[in-house]
Amino acid sequence: MARGTQVAPLFAYADGFFMLRREFDVLLKRLLVFSGFSAKVFKAHSFRIGAATLAALRGESDAQLRAAGRWASDAFRKYIRIA
Repeated sequence: MARGTQVAPLFAYADGFFMLRREFDVLLKRLLVFSGFSAKVFKAHSFRIGAATLAALRGESDAQLRAAGRWASDAFRKYIRIA
């Protein structure tokens, strides 16, 4: 598996358009309920936390983290959860 060089949203449609946050929220809730999980425990926002944490652990630069999460400031730092 090779990692791409472009920063882009994780979820996109076959026609190239990106999934909107509200679309992802609805889809995630449906999948959680279908799988028997509580939609109250798992939130779409967890993906931002997980992605920021993984990128930081992989050694991505601050600029790469900002671009991946579409952050204009250093707000991405509060999403990184390294125990």
